[in-house]
Amino acid sequence: MSRSIAPAISLRTLEYCAIILFLLMFSQALLGRLFASEENPEGGAFLRYIWLPIYGYAVLALALRWRNFLTILLRSPGLTIICLMAVASMLWSIDPGTSLRRGIAIFFTTMFGFYIASALSWREMITILGIVWIILGIGNFLAGALVPGFGVMHEIHVGAWRGLWFEKNAMGGNFARAAFIFGFLLMMDKHRRKIWGFGFILSVMLVLLSTSKTSLLGMLLGFGVLVLYLWMQQGKLVTVSTLWLILASSLAATFVVILAPEVLVKIIGRDLTFTGRTYIWEVLIDLIGQRPVLGYGYGAFWGEYSAPANMVRTITEWPVPTAHNGIIEVALAIGWLGVAIFLFDFVLNFFRAAFTVHKRPTSLFALGIFLLFVLFSISESVIMQQNSLAWVSYSAIVGRLSIDARERVEAARRVKSPPREISNPLDLPVPALRGRLR
Repeated sequence: MSRSIAPAISLRTLEYCAIILFLLMFSQALLGRLFASEENPEGGAFLRYIWLPIYGYAVLALALRWRNFLTILLRSPGLTIICLMAVASMLWSIDPGTSLRRGIAIFFTTMFGFYIASALSWREMITILGIVWIILGIGNFLAGALVPGFGVMHEIHVGAWRGLWFEKNAMGGNFARAAFIFGFLLMMDKHRRKIWGFGFILSVMLVLLSTSKTSLLGMLLGFGVLVLYLWMQQGKLVTVSTLWLILASSLAATFVVILAPEVLVKIIGRDLTFTGRTYIWEVLIDLIGQRPVLGYGYGAFWGEYSAPANMVRTITEWPVPTAHNGIIEVALAIGWLGVAIFLFDFVLNFFRAAFTVHKRPTSLFALGIFLLFVLFSISESVIMQQNSLAWVSYSAIVGRLSIDARERVEAARRVKSPPREISNPLDLPVPALRGRLR
């Protein structure tokens, strides 16, 4: 019997290792610095072709788990639709070749996230993310401490750490998200608390060393979500009241960002221009108005020879590389239609997490990641970014929430059947959970 089990265990371990390796590549830490540039983050032919085996692996692995994949397509179709729109945008793009190439990349990046959701339980997925971020944390700390010429900025934002990425905001934003992941694991996995505590302290240090105020705000937001969750354990009344407070606060924050952004920027110590971003946004929104429905084609707007992009750079007198805003970037790529589909899918999964957070701690994890995703989307182009760990993680969480929704329906149909034994500790009711993550 042991001989028959050994190969299966070995294959599963190999799959874990492959996922960790591929996620490290999706982080683009060091990889971009070696084979690309800030002006051309996509890099040359080598960096483009290196992703093809990963895409092929994701397709094969998804085919083997077709039922979970079908569930994701049916219960959260928005991400698949906007990725297909990205590929199809070659038909109306100002640069068809670029839109086709990058559209294929974002499609398979999303599929890799769906593969993770289909192949891993919540426990496995969050643990693997923790391992990935510990490796990245050590690498970034060593880069800044031992090779300051490489890991510390010297021309702009002198003294700010950028680690293995091109600039400080990338490192700060990534480790603000990592700090939330480690904080969640510290709460739930008592058997590995020393490991997760090390990752947590390392992440906090790297956020502070990046000197990024937005990243600091994001880290505090993540801490706030965890503290609110602990507070909710006081009883049902507190739980319900806190849930309504979170939802009301989220809606209020959204209206503040849209109607009175000066309130937010004063809180984080910035001026109303977000270091010039709002002026860029005004120019870009005018250009979106020229092609409002389907945009300029995925990944095509910021091309070197793009007439509208060069117009933006001329008007702003700055070599603008991106929109520095997730929603505007999507509108430039696939129009307001694409934005509407993404927002519908986001709201659907946000409420899936919010309305089950009192029953499933994994929904807390999803909710925290979603809130951080919104925060960083305000000033950075993080939505629909091909070969991006942030987008892979987001897609994987959407996928897991879709599978959870299917399982809840199936459980309701079996309500008269004897309860099955719960093997996944993260699926346990909240009072029985703490300390059971293995």
